[in-house]
Amino acid sequence: MTTLNVQFADSTDETIISIFGCAQDTTVYPNQGTIDTSDARYKTYFATLPESVQPTLPSPQ
Repeated sequence: MTTLNVQFADSTDETIISIFGCAQDTTVYPNQGTIDTSDARYKTYFATLPESVQPTLPSPQ
């Protein structure tokens, strides 16, 4: 499994709104965290992406 750096919509950490290659400045990109590709939140985020973008990211496990 792969660990991903993500940004959540808010402090509840329920909804992923972006994914990063590495941790970012938290003053610019708040509500960051790390998750695994098996996390249900990642699966939901991945499914919302256009099919042309999905191959560029790790597949959900």
